[in-house]
Amino acid sequence: MQAAVHDSPFVFSPSGAVPGGNATPHPQRATGDPDPLVQETRREIAEIVREVAVAARGNSSRRDFLRMLANRILVAMAAEGVVIWNVDTSDEWSLSVAHRIGKVTDQTLPAESRDSHQQMIAEVIASGQPVVVPPTPGATDSALPANPTNVPAAVVPIESNLIATHPSHVLEVFLEPDCGIATQRGYLRFVAQMADLAGEFLRNDQLRCLDRKERINDQVDGIVASLHAQTNSRSIETLAVDSIAKLFPLDRVALCYVEAKDCKLVAVSHVGTIDRQGRAAKQIESVASEYFYPATCCFVSKDEQEGSPSDLEARVVACSEESDSICLVGLARSDSEELDDSLAEPLRRIALHTGLAIRHRRMIEAIPMGRVIGALANQIHSRRRSRWFHLAVGIVFMTLIAVVAFFPVPMRVTAPAILRPMDVQRVFAPRSAVIDSIHVSNGEVVQRGQKLLSMTDPTLEQQITALIGRRSILVQKQAAFMTALVDTASHRSERNEQLQSERSLLAEELQTIDQQLAVLEEVKQSLVIRASNEGIVDAWQMEQRLQGRPVNRGDALMEVIGKETRWFIDARVPLSRIDPVRRANQQGVLAAQASMKGTPDELLPLTMQSIGPVIRSTKDGTDARAVVLQIESSEQSMELCRSLQNRGSVNGAPLRVLFQCENLPLVKVVFYDAIETIRANVKMYF
Repeated sequence: MQAAVHDSPFVFSPSGAVPGGNATPHPQRATGDPDPLVQETRREIAEIVREVAVAARGNSSRRDFLRMLANRILVAMAAEGVVIWNVDTSDEWSLSVAHRIGKVTDQTLPAESRDSHQQMIAEVIASGQPVVVPPTPGATDSALPANPTNVPAAVVPIESNLIATHPSHVLEVFLEPDCGIATQRGYLRFVAQMADLAGEFLRNDQLRCLDRKERINDQVDGIVASLHAQTNSRSIETLAVDSIAKLFPLDRVALCYVEAKDCKLVAVSHVGTIDRQGRAAKQIESVASEYFYPATCCFVSKDEQEGSPSDLEARVVACSEESDSICLVGLARSDSEELDDSLAEPLRRIALHTGLAIRHRRMIEAIPMGRVIGALANQIHSRRRSRWFHLAVGIVFMTLIAVVAFFPVPMRVTAPAILRPMDVQRVFAPRSAVIDSIHVSNGEVVQRGQKLLSMTDPTLEQQITALIGRRSILVQKQAAFMTALVDTASHRSERNEQLQSERSLLAEELQTIDQQLAVLEEVKQSLVIRASNEGIVDAWQMEQRLQGRPVNRGDALMEVIGKETRWFIDARVPLSRIDPVRRANQQGVLAAQASMKGTPDELLPLTMQSIGPVIRSTKDGTDARAVVLQIESSEQSMELCRSLQNRGSVNGAPLRVLFQCENLPLVKVVFYDAIETIRANVKMYF
């Protein structure tokens, strides 16, 4: 590029151009001799394009590249101003300025016109197409997109992520005021070319950022492993501050303990002795106290610091968990660049693991012989180790393994089970009918003879109605015969005998109808189901299942659990684990407890009743022994009943039973199934 300075705009002078109009052919162009000024301009623009293309493939920072891009566009186009916008689409998209340059930018817009300008940028983002927006001076309607400047604006989205729905940046160039349509199209093509190069740089920069993050994470993993491998708190503190200062662009890193309002500086990177009374130490402790917030990492801007006693300023503060109270303060020179936001998570990880490593080391040092164990660990990791020491360590290690392997621990067996009350009234449908009304609710205490539910049978009602109608007719006939008998009492005896005979037949038919009505009434009364004993209703979601629904004879409707009933648990113990349970029961050391799903801490003590036959599971086809247990406490049984009624049916509710058997060596408990399999196979041949 031949231009001496970047802020000197090139002068575009198409031959015969009229401001705002079309260009006329240059006399020399007709003869085939191009204008030297035009040729020089084209050459310089090509130089600018090549320079931007080289920078797009380089390793410069994003801020430097965007600054250079805006400067070159301003120079090449003799533009009034250039603004590069950041588009944040994380939640609701928002715009922020990445770089601006020139006489006309977003800062020169009137305050009342900025909303319409933002709306115009949003329209371009939504369309995804480069456009030239004509000027609309004085536009103030925030609902209408407009260019409220006095010059046209070329607005081009910058695509840096091909799979994203919106561009990540927008390039806005305010053109010269009197350029024609053809010139504007040329400018737009040039701006679109610059936007493509900017998108290429941003994609490469994203790849570089990801590679840098991966390398930093690998190094942080190594630092974390080294922190947990240290043998005392002091070495952990020193390693943490030195590693951070080496990995990140920080001149000094300090570690402080922050407890309540008390802050204590304990370590500074590459510094052997700390003057805790000095101004620099006081400044570090003040920053740590102010910015300490558990499990976070925050950056400290220069504006937030009132003044530093040295040329170092606090730039970042990373904190551990509140229980560890560790705060790492990173310091850098005042003229250094701001830290990248991507460094926050690695710093926070180091702070968390520093606190965790110090906490674990202090726990080891707090136990008896803890320091001796730490010294022994140091000796094991040291380079000078003699053969006898290796032998002694091996013997001690094998002895510890043997002691642990044969240490007696209780054998525990778990098995699925279901809850079963001894006294329960199961209510079935006496005949096919429709549930008319439900008089109780789930969990309600009912008395003997209390109504539970009522049913209706339309067929039964029709039969009763027909018999009642027939009976009314017969009663009327009987009354008519009585009247006829009275009228014929003094007349012929033959007619009298005939009436008496018919009256007898009517009486017999009436008696038969009355008997049928009595039977049907009993059937109707049986449709009103009552509790046979005092108890608690067990019917989960009874209203949804039964109300207004037809049922068939023999269908289960509900259950009433006796109030003073005993509760049993039917467990299914795997065949491979039934022997320890049987032996412990015979020796009188068996302890069984039951727990519900969701509340494993609430245990119910059980008493063994019997061991039943082998049963096969219908789900997985495995064999198990049926074991019957009883809940010892009646109060706990009722509490269990009430808690289960809020979850579903009580009878048949799933539980988990834990059998604590005799004490066995740890190695036998861990490898019990393998040992029993080997023993069974050996018995088959010996």
